[in-house]
Amino acid sequence: MQTNKWIRAAFLSIATLIFSSQAFSQFKVVGYMPSWSGDVNAIQYSKLTHINYAFLLPTATGGLQAIENASKLSSLVSLAHANGKKVLIAVGGWNNGDDSGFESIAANSGYRTTFVNNLLGFVNQYGLDGVDIDWEYPDAGASANNYVSLMTQLSTALHNQGKLLTAAVVGTGGESILSSVFAQVDFLNIMAYDYNNYDHSTYSYASQAITYWKGRGLAAGKAILGVPFYGRPSWETYAALIARGADPYSDTYSGVGYNGINTIKAKTDLAYNSGGGIMIWELSGDATGTYSLVSAIATELAFLQGNTGGGTSTTIQAENYTSMSGVQTETTTDSGGGLNVGYIDTGDWMAYANINFPTSGTYKVEYRVASLSGGGRLSLDLNAGSTVLGYLDVPSTGGWQTWTTISHNVSVTAGTYALGIYAQAGGWNLNWIKITKVSSAAKSAAGTTTITAADTHESSVIIYPNPVASDLHLRGEYTQPGGYLTVYDLNGKQVLNVKSGVQQIAVAGLPTGTYLLTYTKGEKRITQKFVKQ
Repeated sequence: MQTNKWIRAAFLSIATLIFSSQAFSQFKVVGYMPSWSGDVNAIQYSKLTHINYAFLLPTATGGLQAIENASKLSSLVSLAHANGKKVLIAVGGWNNGDDSGFESIAANSGYRTTFVNNLLGFVNQYGLDGVDIDWEYPDAGASANNYVSLMTQLSTALHNQGKLLTAAVVGTGGESILSSVFAQVDFLNIMAYDYNNYDHSTYSYASQAITYWKGRGLAAGKAILGVPFYGRPSWETYAALIARGADPYSDTYSGVGYNGINTIKAKTDLAYNSGGGIMIWELSGDATGTYSLVSAIATELAFLQGNTGGGTSTTIQAENYTSMSGVQTETTTDSGGGLNVGYIDTGDWMAYANINFPTSGTYKVEYRVASLSGGGRLSLDLNAGSTVLGYLDVPSTGGWQTWTTISHNVSVTAGTYALGIYAQAGGWNLNWIKITKVSSAAKSAAGTTTITAADTHESSVIIYPNPVASDLHLRGEYTQPGGYLTVYDLNGKQVLNVKSGVQQIAVAGLPTGTYLLTYTKGEKRITQKFVKQ
């Protein structure tokens, strides 16, 4: 098996996409639009399914405070409905931690009725499609029970008029949202962010959040995964971070943690495989054009849905290996029963002989995994590591028999191979592997092309000396301004990031080893390998 790390060249040249409602099928893309920020004319309506206008605030006796920027709400409803999208009013919000209005209303049956009637009047006045309750947060005990009473009354009133009821909830630790609420709502918007400061919204936390709510009995179709369009601790929007030099494909810049395009796409995959949709806080934080995160979500969805309907699939049961090292099998409680491969430690591997890839091109490879704590990593290879197809991190699922599906897309030349899975880092179980050919229609819809430095003319991309001791000199496209130069080690970790437009990079501080230099401009990427002496 191949034990060296390897990075595939990224997808490139993603075309601007326009989607119909049918393209999203049942998958929801929910975007919050704040009253105080953003232009409703700039919203990419074709790439959303629901828009929540934030926030309408209650009074302590069931009344409603005046909505901020009412004309903006009216314009939003008109534009969204013209594009076939639904608009809900988001009620509450953080409000500086003051939830006394909700506490008072929910504890009093008369106030609850007044509140429900006022909300129905507001919904009808503005032609809205429903209500999103954002009570942050009821307490355990009486407050939690009162929340159920309020949501039950709202559910009956709204659903009787064909309107939606949703709620925003914390990512994990939301025990005060009792499970009896699940039947009352159409879906929950899971705020899988603000968990802590710098790394407040990691992929691992997103996985934990979905697992937490589903583990409590929430149907997968009602689990809408929230993603942030801002960074912490600075609270800057994603657009502002990109404007001051952050890499749109990274997650960190100048001490600020955010979600870049790659992580947003990975979370879209997670939501698609394990939940019912993805939620955005909030739309005005998005960048425009090439680096738009809304566009990244739409592109990934088109790709995923194209894969689902595009080609035939081969499913390999993990325990049916032809050779292995270090692993054991055990009975699984995953759907379908049977055995899974477990006790996977770093360096363990499994090989599956005579796996046929009938045509050259892109394949989606899915893995059914479980992990108590996360931190695992697998690589996929052909013929005992002679070709490494890609790497994938295994998130925490919260238990050894709590299963989720992760996936990546790999490029394979037609042929029959011994397929290998190697544990770059252990601590996970595997139930099955599913391989699906990506249809040409899906690739066309996603507008993706793969390019590496080997595909370019030698004269257009030059780095020297190679091997290098101190300064790596650049020529050709690497020196063009307006892009980014990123150096990765062979674990896939970013070790250096600078704006392009320079003719040399100081690498003296890097440890001896092999690295990849990636030039990114728009959605074009060129990668070359160099050796640091």
